[in-house]
Amino acid sequence: MMLLLPLLYAQLATAQHSSLRGTVVSAESGEPLGFTIVSLRPNGGRQFTDSAGAFAFTATAAGSYVLSVRQIGYTPLDTEIVVGSDSTTTVRVALRHLAIELPPVTITGRLCTNPGPPDSTDRALRAVFDQLQENARRYELLADSYPFHYALELSIREVDQRGDTGRPVVRRLQFSSDNNHPYAVGRVVEPGWGPWGSADSVLVIRSADLQDLGNASFIANHCFRLAGRDTIGAETLVRIDFEPATRIGSADMAGAAYLDSVTYELRYTETSLTRPERSALSNVRSMRFRTRFRNIARGVPLQDSLIAITTYRYGRRTKIDTQRTVEVRFRRQPPPP
Repeated sequence: MMLLLPLLYAQLATAQHSSLRGTVVSAESGEPLGFTIVSLRPNGGRQFTDSAGAFAFTATAAGSYVLSVRQIGYTPLDTEIVVGSDSTTTVRVALRHLAIELPPVTITGRLCTNPGPPDSTDRALRAVFDQLQENARRYELLADSYPFHYALELSIREVDQRGDTGRPVVRRLQFSSDNNHPYAVGRVVEPGWGPWGSADSVLVIRSADLQDLGNASFIANHCFRLAGRDTIGAETLVRIDFEPATRIGSADMAGAAYLDSVTYELRYTETSLTRPERSALSNVRSMRFRTRFRNIARGVPLQDSLIAITTYRYGRRTKIDTQRTVEVRFRRQPPPP
């Protein structure tokens, strides 16, 4: 044993001296692409590049890996890398701007009988869907690398048939990037949890957020269709529609996500509650949400505001809920600018 220990130590020390370092730049301009997601498979982990586009995987064992590089608005890249023993391997990755041929706005009435991620037969749909997923991946990595707290200011008011409104009820709730309550079929309307309060006092109704749009179960139970270019206000955006599978008998979500037509960052979602009568909201006729997003880090959106309009079956006043994100605080250092 005394003879084997120094040999084992030497082998570990050699492995620890191997590393992979690199930079990610724009192929068109040569400018560094900070806050790019770089992953090393297998078992290398993933990270954001720094503001200079640099990344480093240290203490990497010698061998072959797949380096995956993802930046929103750019064509993704996967390439095989060989890391030498007791050495530093250096790479320079150039990503090209994404170019997608978008159709004009199209509305289709097809039933969602084959849910799941779109295949490669519709290249434009697949490319936009991948950018939607990239928004979700960036949020997930930001929450893991730079955890944060945020506050929502909630306001509720009711409108009668003459347009009169009562005095709004306002409250503030505190949330954390750790508050992840995953989507599940049959759980779009459910008793309160976490910051939303106790199950006995409140119902939570989901609208599509980034954690839903990147959730594997949500994707497996929804169809996605590219509607093309559309506008909200004076802003021209790329719209991708989603709807629940016809096999889902409970209340669920249908709607659209709107991406910036240049950067492909998420700007809005519009959501409607399907089959509300098959939930605890038996008196609800309709619920429609519009959520606006803003970036809290480079290319990483968070809900900025939400408005929800609820109509009822039996003469009750229309209810208008609004939410505003009023504070974002990173627990440790903030992400690079």
